[in-house]
Amino acid sequence: MKTEALTLLKEEVLSMGRGVESTVQELTRMLKKDPAASLERMEDGEETINRQCMEIEEHCLELLVERDKEEMNERDIRSLVSTILIATKLERMADHAIRIAKVADWAREEEIDVPEELIEMSQTVGHMVQETLLVFLSDAPDKAIEVMRRDNAVNYLHDVLSKRLLSNLGEQDTQQAQMRMQFLFCTRFLERMGDACGSIAKRVYFIATGKRLKAAATKVET
Repeated sequence: MKTEALTLLKEEVLSMGRGVESTVQELTRMLKKDPAASLERMEDGEETINRQCMEIEEHCLELLVERDKEEMNERDIRSLVSTILIATKLERMADHAIRIAKVADWAREEEIDVPEELIEMSQTVGHMVQETLLVFLSDAPDKAIEVMRRDNAVNYLHDVLSKRLLSNLGEQDTQQAQMRMQFLFCTRFLERMGDACGSIAKRVYFIATGKRLKAAATKVET
């Protein structure tokens, strides 16, 4: 396959990824109750991300159908199939961010304190998105492993905050219990966003090496 086709496709994914990165940064500002942060701006960005995802999928399918198989090597095929999955993961991350932002908007309006761990989780996921895009751009399998390891920090914060929010839940009044449950959902969405970054990193590793990276990021299976 011609290098230009894959280069153009990679640029499309990076453009979509930068949109997701901006969305997560805006989410963090909303959780911090920054008055300049905007849910509406995030929702507008999500529409663009959704459109980009569909265009990337269509582009990949066109390349798979139209290109003579003899022009494709194994890495080309891995790249096209994996790119569809990567775009889908990025689109899902934006969906999760919007769900969390709606809770953040509610907390800001009602002047409800947002747990510090939730803000830290959002910041960590934001760094993961940046690193994941760099991994995708550079096709660096060693950097993919580092992204997988950073996901452990998100998982740790998820566990800590979940336990705190669930403690004494039955003793809370209705409003406080509802608030805790909303934040609990947010921790789960952020945990999934971290997982999505790890999944993208594993896909980059697969594209580059033809091998699958185990979840523990310590061994490789053939």
